[in-house]
Amino acid sequence: MAIESEITLSEQERGKEWEYRIIAVNKAGEGEPSNTVMAVL
Repeated sequence: MAIESEITLSEQERGKEWEYRIIAVNKAGEGEPSNTVMAVL
């Protein structure tokens, strides 16, 4: 069993709005997407 609670994204374009969300995947398939979070880098 593995649980990832964070991720590092690199080489994201600066000065743009980005929207991120998480979709969990396991043996049963994909879960519901998380709420969207917006970030400006």
